[in-house]
Amino acid sequence: MRWIGLATHRLVLGSCASLLHLTIGGAVPIWAGDEAPRFATVAPGISREPFSGHVFRIDLGEADLRLVPAGGPSSRQTVEQMAASFPAVVAVNASFFDKEGRAMGLAVSEGSVLAVGKLKNWGALVVSGTDARIVLGAGIPDRLTNELIVQGIPRLVIGGRVPGLKPQLAERTAVCAAAGRVVIVVATQAETTAFARFLAEPSAKSGLGCTDALNFDGGPSTQLVVRLPTLTLSLRGGSAVPNALIATPGKR
Repeated sequence: MRWIGLATHRLVLGSCASLLHLTIGGAVPIWAGDEAPRFATVAPGISREPFSGHVFRIDLGEADLRLVPAGGPSSRQTVEQMAASFPAVVAVNASFFDKEGRAMGLAVSEGSVLAVGKLKNWGALVVSGTDARIVLGAGIPDRLTNELIVQGIPRLVIGGRVPGLKPQLAERTAVCAAAGRVVIVVATQAETTAFARFLAEPSAKSGLGCTDALNFDGGPSTQLVVRLPTLTLSLRGGSAVPNALIATPGKR
């Protein structure tokens, strides 16, 4: 099946010109056609494929991934502001935040703790070197040695299966993780279960084949900034956020 109106990228950064269409209603599939998603390289370590959103596949052996904070514990900025110092970048919003603007859940970047308060029932993206996993918060050890941790909710795909999810139509930011790669997905509008099924379906059925996927803050918080030699994108969203997940081509 081929999406009409969607875009996918990979941080071996790559780009695919195919467009995909995201259907929003109930049990209606969010893809159509017979072609699997096709990734095309757009920068060293990053590749892309378009839909009614954007997908970037980050190869952790060829690209860097980090969490960049807005500032102090209650500071918030747009993703564009947090990504401003990076000449080549793919950046999205990450943590949810409370009424005071503080990141919710545990947040760690390059070994430094940006936000405390591990939420045991939330999911977490955990990256150490080229190993990337999505786990339950309760499974994160108290003694932190990981380079990057950021929590979100709900877990959209668990062990290849889509759990029972609350129906909701909204903009979405999500990540998948497995086998040395992190996939960043931004959808401009998607119903929760349909979106999760797209993430979980194998590529032969035009899905992304995600074994595990995690939802980050969405709605007006969903933002995307892309500055690459062959690709420039900007989805501004409507909210300042406490931190951004930032991928850069090449290794430091």
